[in-house]
Formats: sequence, structure tokens, C-alpha cells
Amino acid sequence: MSTWKLSIKPDSESGFNAFNLCKEKSLLGVGWSAAYLEFQPSTLEEAKSLVIKRFSKWPYAVRKLLEEVKCGDHVWLHQQGDYYLCRAKEEIVIGSEIDEQFSRFDLGHARKALWVKVPEIFVSGAVQRGTIAQRMIQRIKVNSRERNCNDIIFERLSVDPDWCPEIDTKVLSNKLNEIDMYVLFSIMTPDEVEDTVSMYLQTQGWCLVKSTCFRSKPTFEFSMVNKRSEVCSVQVKSGKYPDPLPPKQYEKFVTDTTKVVLFSTNPNAYPGEPKVGVRCLDHSILFSWLVNNVWSMTESLKLKLWIHLCEEG
Repeated sequence: MSTWKLSIKPDSESGFNAFNLCKEKSLLGVGWSAAYLEFQPSTLEEAKSLVIKRFSKWPYAVRKLLEEVKCGDHVWLHQQGDYYLCRAKEEIVIGSEIDEQFSRFDLGHARKALWVKVPEIFVSGAVQRGTIAQRMIQRIKVNSRERNCNDIIFERLSVDPDWCPEIDTKVLSNKLNEIDMYVLFSIMTPDEVEDTVSMYLQTQGWCLVKSTCFRSKPTFEFSMVNKRSEVCSVQVKSGKYPDPLPPKQYEKFVTDTTKVVLFSTNPNAYPGEPKVGVRCLDHSILFSWLVNNVWSMTESLKLKLWIHLCEEG
């Protein structure tokens, strides 16, 4: 089974909301409806022929949704400020089968699916990063345990939209010893990774300067200070394939009173020679600190880890 992201944003007429229609009718839809203004196809091959005749191609998004998404696949949507997890069904609907005003919604192609709204606290970092991908539809790479977690979330929320597991912190702490370090990093959102780095450094004598935490400053995520009046500039990269952070690129920011700390979840995180004043945080050190300090985790991260490690049993 595969996991996908989808954005339902065809070229609808004013006053016609394709996303809302799909949610109401339990559909996953994309556009290119103009191919069926004069003729309604009865087979996928007829539909493909009409689309190619009108648009000179069989669009990537249509091919993915109708031919590559399979029954049972997970499809994530992040639209109108909310996350939705859908389970694709076998049945495909085209043109007027979607709605009698399909062309005004610009919904030409759809697949039936089961929908459930998912609170953001349950959405892993891998999924959050996947749903912001530019393509209308594409795969999100998740491992089998992440897939199982999403199945649990889907099943529980389908029965009770207010479902939330009760977390036993001691049990979670013990279970964390079983998790792979990079699986843990993949579950975490970018903000959760940054929070962990900042909290770890605060236990090392650094204090966070909150006013420096601005997304508009891409060189560093935030700055910290210590009792010796030193400044620590921190850069963090996380995700499935985060950028490495070569120490040489940050050497120029080092002064007698300014240090640099780097952390990337890339397996080859810090290529090149080490540089004086540039500290590269070792993956295993941060991982061990987090496992031994469950109290530091956000409630969202605790919930995701509880589902990942405990609910499956």
C-alpha cells in the first residue's frame, strides 16, 4: 500500500468549491473537466482518449489518481487549515458521474474514498512535509510502522472524532528504547526538532533569545546566550532528506564571543573538515537526551510516539 498527498484545487468557477464538494461526496478529485463537455465516457480508455484529444496529453495528476492510487491507499490532504486522511476506494467516477455541474467545479476525474479529519497533533513530520510538496499529487515516503500508525489514527477517529489516547509516560519512556533513531526524527515535525535542540542546549547552559526565532532569518533558526556573555547561533535542518550542514560554510560567523551550533538529521550531516567554534551535534547524543527526557516533548510528539509504539500492540 502507498501513501499520497493530494491538493484539490481545480479551476472552479466563482462560488463553486471543489474541495467542499469532494468532502461532502467522499471523493478525491482533480480537474480537466473540459474534455467531457460534449460527451460522457463509459470507460477509462474512452476518457483518456477524450482528454488527450482536448489537452494533447494524459495529465500527470489524472494518471496518478486514476491508475496508480490503489484501493486501500492512504491519501493525505491539508487544505483550509485542516488535515484529512482518506482511504481510497476502487471505484472511479468521471465527468457527470461526479456531479451534474461538474464542469463548473472543474472536477473531471475522481476516485471514491473514505474521509476522516485528523487533528494536527496526530500528524507526523513526514506527512506534514509531504503535504506541502508542490505537485498536485505525489507519494509520501513512509515506512511500514508509520503506515500502521496512520491506519490506527484512521480507524480510531472514524469511530470517535474526539478520540485521544491516554499516555503512560513511564511506559512510553521504556518503549522509546526500541525505536530507531532516524524513525524518531522522521516522526518529529521541524518545530519539534528545533524545540529539542534548543532544550538540549539550555541544559548545557545556554538560554534561548526568543526574539531571534523568526522564519525570515534563514541563516540561523535562533540565537542563545550564556552567563559568559557568549552568543550561540543555531541552525537546524530536518526532514526525509534534509540538507547537510558543512561546518566550513559557517566558519565565517564565528568570533571570539560567537559560537555556531549545527544539527541536521541527514545521515551525512556535517561533510568536510570540522572548524573551530562550529559545534556539530551528534545524532546519538540528541537522540539519547530526548529518550531520557520525555518530559521535554510536546504533547503532540508524545501522542504520535504513543500511537507508533504502544497503540499497535
